[in-house]
Amino acid sequence: MESRANLASLLDLLVVLAENAKLLLLGPLLVGLLALGVSFTLPQQFVSEAILAVPATPQPPPQAASLMRSPLVLDPVVAAFDLAKSRSVNQARQELADAVKSSVGKDGLLRLNVTGPSPAQAQALANAVIDAWVKTTKPTEQDRKDLETRLTYAKASLEGASGLLARLSKESAGYLAQPLTRGEAGTTLASVGELQSRYLNEVLTVTRSLQGLSRDVVVQPPTLPTEHVSPKKSLITVLAALAAGFALLLWIFIRQSWRGLATQPDAANKLGLLRAALKINAFGVAKS
Repeated sequence: MESRANLASLLDLLVVLAENAKLLLLGPLLVGLLALGVSFTLPQQFVSEAILAVPATPQPPPQAASLMRSPLVLDPVVAAFDLAKSRSVNQARQELADAVKSSVGKDGLLRLNVTGPSPAQAQALANAVIDAWVKTTKPTEQDRKDLETRLTYAKASLEGASGLLARLSKESAGYLAQPLTRGEAGTTLASVGELQSRYLNEVLTVTRSLQGLSRDVVVQPPTLPTEHVSPKKSLITVLAALAAGFALLLWIFIRQSWRGLATQPDAANKLGLLRAALKINAFGVAKS
């Protein structure tokens, strides 16, 4: 019995689809054609591309890519180009964030793509994003104080390690000629030399962090695009047609269910009351 009921339901579904086949075919087709026509009227967009070689300090490349789409970078660009003159700052920032794409490739280089309504605007926005991001690499006042303290200790340690290495090298000159003491003296010198290299690296790293980055990290400046980026007309058409088909299918099933309920006595009475209530509310007529 259950299999027969399922078969009957399937047949009913097929009958409904067959009765509305023209609507389900022509509706999405017309909507798709309309979407295709609208896609030809969309404004042209241009993409400016830039490539940056971002060092590991003070900002690793993945962190730099994320910051380029953050309010810390976008808000100064919004203010510089007065992008919020006819809308809120949040709306202007979101629109600019959608136009900025930043990613790190397998080669470790950061690629920045900025979309604008004209070639010059796209290039100018890309340069502004880079300039705003470069400012974020500069340390804050408190960070600067901490870095300066680290740098002082690192320089003092480097100076001490360098002096110790020079003294040991001088004192060990005679011992290195003796086979029994050569290995021990050489090991000590190597350890001090490794310590010196570590402090030197610390000095260079902290110094770089204090200075921040500059536009020297830009390998390829933002380009001036010569061709516009065509909107994805085929994708827009297909998505519009699919959405229209789904909406029509849902409407057909709801209409069929409504008609089925109207044939049942209890449901018909309730539907009559519902229609009456909707009519009364629509015209503002109160029941007596």
